[in-house]
Amino acid sequence: MAFIPLRCTCGRKLKIPGKYAGKTIKCPKCENAIRVPQPTPAGDKSETSAVPPPLPTPNVPPPPPVEHEQQWSLDQAEPLPATEEASSPLVSWLAPPTQPGYEPQFHDRSSVQWFAGMFFLVALFGMGPALLRLVNYYRLEDPPGIFCWTYLILIAGILQLAYAVYLYQLPDWSTVWVISLVSLIVTTLYAVLLVIRLLASDMNSVLVMLQLHYESVSVGKQAGWCFCMLLVYGTFTYFAGRFGIRWRQRYRQQFLVDSSTSEATH
Repeated sequence: MAFIPLRCTCGRKLKIPGKYAGKTIKCPKCENAIRVPQPTPAGDKSETSAVPPPLPTPNVPPPPPVEHEQQWSLDQAEPLPATEEASSPLVSWLAPPTQPGYEPQFHDRSSVQWFAGMFFLVALFGMGPALLRLVNYYRLEDPPGIFCWTYLILIAGILQLAYAVYLYQLPDWSTVWVISLVSLIVTTLYAVLLVIRLLASDMNSVLVMLQLHYESVSVGKQAGWCFCMLLVYGTFTYFAGRFGIRWRQRYRQQFLVDSSTSEATH
């Protein structure tokens, strides 16, 4: 039997049998008269509890298909024509060298290192008068003065020692030329100083600047020292320059032979 749920005004919940539908009954608690409603058929439920229909979606065009980017590598690049390579300085600069690097032979490296050692000794020999003056200045009770030429010889000698180390570490024909040029400059300075010391008076502007007119050493000894240094540096310049020129010629001949061989293979 179906029951009709009902609620009284006093709050009492009741379940009334279906046969009392449409009739009036009394609440067993408060004895108020309650009219029993007619039962609602199962198919006549309200449609308010139904799920609302979905909202219409706007007509949005689909996104265009995404094209996958092509992976590019250097191996897939097409080689440029020879004319285009020659006309593009950037391509020619980035292109790998066609010739291997030049490596000096053992006898050439040993000769350059020998020249570096000789130049080191020549620089120490040229610093001799300045070093002797410094030793006497701090050792003797009445020492001679330290003049301008002393500092100049010391500075020039230190620079030459540095060039000798540079030549020893980089044995190449270009470094031999650099040392030859430095030695030639020193030779020229000693030659000019020798001529001035022999022909000019003691009040010459160059001698006054170097403070050689204050020296107690005779003019002959000063000129003799300049002549000695002229011979030492001149000899070294000659042999170093000769060796550098021959090495340069051998390098050019080898470069031409390698270039012609490379062109023949291609």
